[in-house]
Amino acid sequence: MSAPAQAAVAPPPSALDVLAAAGLSVPAGTPVWDRSSSHRVSHVTLPDGATYVVKTTSERTRDSGRTLAAELYLYRLTTWVPGLDEVVPRVVHLDERAQVLALVAAPAEHLFTSRCLEPGFPSPPVAASLGRALALLHTATRQVPLLGRAAVGVVHLPRTRPEEWFAGETSAALRAAGTAVVADAALGSALARAADAMSPACLVHADLKWDNVAVAPGPRTTLFDWELSGRGDPAWDVGSALADTLALHVRLTGSTPSPVVDASQGALLQAYADGAPWALGPATTRTPDETGTPTDADLASRVTLCLVARTVQLAIECAGAAGDAGYPVVGHLLDAARWVCAHEADVKDSVASALAPR
Repeated sequence: MSAPAQAAVAPPPSALDVLAAAGLSVPAGTPVWDRSSSHRVSHVTLPDGATYVVKTTSERTRDSGRTLAAELYLYRLTTWVPGLDEVVPRVVHLDERAQVLALVAAPAEHLFTSRCLEPGFPSPPVAASLGRALALLHTATRQVPLLGRAAVGVVHLPRTRPEEWFAGETSAALRAAGTAVVADAALGSALARAADAMSPACLVHADLKWDNVAVAPGPRTTLFDWELSGRGDPAWDVGSALADTLALHVRLTGSTPSPVVDASQGALLQAYADGAPWALGPATTRTPDETGTPTDADLASRVTLCLVARTVQLAIECAGAAGDAGYPVVGHLLDAARWVCAHEADVKDSVASALAPR
């Protein structure tokens, strides 16, 4: 007898079918706007003006082994972890078996694409709102069981074989950026020290950037795109917030701002410290293979190293997006990371000052 045929993978349901399954009234012919990048993402506006985002896996992501498991689990947590629903969009449909998620969409004017060119963005009040959201997220999930670790692979780059970089991506630009980082003594050292200092303690977003933040009047921030989330060091999210604000300045001007911890960054750090005082003390950490002598690294030290690491990651992401055509901002971002390395003690002191209890 011939071998049984492999079962076909069922195609994901349409966005309109998902919303109908959520109990919404969805007229036939309602337009669906494709906003996909890696996963399949659709925007749907119903006749009453309500807008929704429907997210499912795509054939490409399924083939690469990527899933929405971490993101779906995060939204499941909002049903039983007090306060967590305050920092995420409202979910209207969740199907972990079919890997389907439907959310209430933020208005366009709340998103980074509408706000990024506002003079002085992010203002201290907006940055402080993000700091409060991170403090709530990290505090609410300290004792919560989590599915896996947060994706912070860039910190392990110097200790990873080149053929294992970037999950099999073969872009020459990506490889060139990774090689440049590992060959740079200051950057390589900062990444290795960040890996050794990591102290997983709670749920972290792990891909925190202003593109993944909605800012409502108040201001009040919510975070989306949780597919890389998991148990991790809260310093990674805080350092990522600083890095993306730094990167915004670098992209607009081509230069590194001085000081890095300006009024906006300081407001974010102060708000975080007020909401998560437990995170401020030293953390006992071990090397990635759980051997060697534990090291003590306070939050300010870890945030500073994560600021460097996340800036490096943003540069590598830009290299991947640009492809072989190149993108000048890659070099500008790596220069900014080197600047922070060269002034690490001063940046760390500025971070520590902003985090100090008031």
